[in-house]
Amino acid sequence: MASSESQAPDILTVDVEDWFHILDLESSPDRARWSKLDSRVLLNTERLIEIFDGHQAKATFFVVGWVAWKHPEVVRAIADAGHEVACHSFWHELVPHHSRESFRADIRAARSLLQDLSGQAVDGFRAPGWSIGPEQTWAFEELLEAGFRYDASLVPGKVSHGGYGHKIQIPHRIQCNAGELLEIPTPTARFGPWRVPYSGGGYLRFFTYNFIKRSAKRTRQLGGPVVIYVHPREIDPDQPRMKMPFKRRFKYYVGLKGTRGKLDRLLENNSFTSIKEWLDQAPDQNLESIDVRDQSGAEPRPNPERIPPMPPVGLGAEAHG
Repeated sequence: MASSESQAPDILTVDVEDWFHILDLESSPDRARWSKLDSRVLLNTERLIEIFDGHQAKATFFVVGWVAWKHPEVVRAIADAGHEVACHSFWHELVPHHSRESFRADIRAARSLLQDLSGQAVDGFRAPGWSIGPEQTWAFEELLEAGFRYDASLVPGKVSHGGYGHKIQIPHRIQCNAGELLEIPTPTARFGPWRVPYSGGGYLRFFTYNFIKRSAKRTRQLGGPVVIYVHPREIDPDQPRMKMPFKRRFKYYVGLKGTRGKLDRLLENNSFTSIKEWLDQAPDQNLESIDVRDQSGAEPRPNPERIPPMPPVGLGAEAHG
């Protein structure tokens, strides 16, 4: 139920990954071990769906393809509850670690599997760790050619694995050689000398509700929706803890016990919808535009040792089998 805090619907999103899908960490388990670990993603995703339903809120769930492959019931639960299914890559690997060929295979395999399981057209993509920066604009071309309508990977500020140089805080267009892609960025707020996200993940858990409320008001004054994002693991204070440096441990585990309460308060005081429904309702002819056509033809230069493997073959049939 929404109060007067928000006149227009904001956007609610979930990055569906398991507790061990932590990026760029030496102690992260190898992909070969993922299937042997205790998965908590279905239970926690079902908890989020229940929370959202209690507030009559719709969301976009960006699902990791590997999760969909190993736990297809996660995708079916999301779709059956009437939420949008979108893509969070297959291997949950940072974009700079991909070659163009591996990225192409990754997003196409994940999109095909998610469409097969959900019965929906999968229109949206969000890069793990928001890892599309100025040097990864080639990825926009691949997204368009793979059939995606919009991207939600850009952050107009600084984050651990990404950040984009422009200052557009609200939805806009990206002009590419392959066509036009809609961008739904994660808004940022001034925090000391930096601009950082305020509306999801560790930032949502760390910042006070009043700071988030003030920052959201500024985003709405710019003409855009606030984009909330959460992970299923963030409502699970009993999840296993991974070994990591103090700074990252703080970021991933601070405030877990308070996530549910803060999320309930946001959902109670604001109305939320999915990206698809927001785009369908919002006129986009006046959206600002950025042109990356001069840069997006560049080839990536990843470390060959970091390029992820090709996704498994026959995902749809295996997922249904």
